[in-house]
Amino acid sequence: MVLDTPSDKRKRRTHTAVLDGARSLFLRHGYRGTTIEMLATAADVAVSSIYANFPAGKVDVYAALAWRTAQSHAEQMTAPIDAVESTHVVAEFLDRYIAFHRDNPLALRLLALTDVDKSESASVGEAKTKIDTALGELIDSVTRAVVDAGADVVPRALVLNAWAAMNGAVSLHQRRIVDRSMLDAMLAITRADMLRHLKGVPDETR
Repeated sequence: MVLDTPSDKRKRRTHTAVLDGARSLFLRHGYRGTTIEMLATAADVAVSSIYANFPAGKVDVYAALAWRTAQSHAEQMTAPIDAVESTHVVAEFLDRYIAFHRDNPLALRLLALTDVDKSESASVGEAKTKIDTALGELIDSVTRAVVDAGADVVPRALVLNAWAAMNGAVSLHQRRIVDRSMLDAMLAITRADMLRHLKGVPDETR
């Protein structure tokens, strides 16, 4: 399957090298500005090797990178939480979410499959289904933590509202409408606003 890392050692090496190269090139030149030849050069593989692993070419590379990004996001968000109290668990979820997008500036575009269309490759549709499922599970996890902590509003609505606000802030930064300091300020406001709706949240958690 195009999206998953191959079990064969040689194919796995090529698959990983191409996705690593694509991540750098898409960030620097954009999806449209990156050619299959540029991908081959960055990964130090032949163009034919890319097509052997990604039959539809660049669009399959994009879909696979999007799915790898979703998996990384899920791993970071579902790793063992250091906090014990429910309110601190929610705070850690928020901090991890912010850290992930700060470290992965392409993540929003990739997770939304912004630059590709289902008509270009079946892999795009497969990636969308898998990514939507993974993100849905993340939302469920945070919502459960909010329910455990207790909230003065509908827990899922609170989570989705914070998610939308954080994504919006990151998007504005990526479009260079706000600078890094403003982004940090906006994210801090969203974090504080969400935690304020939890019952008995101490000041240090906020």
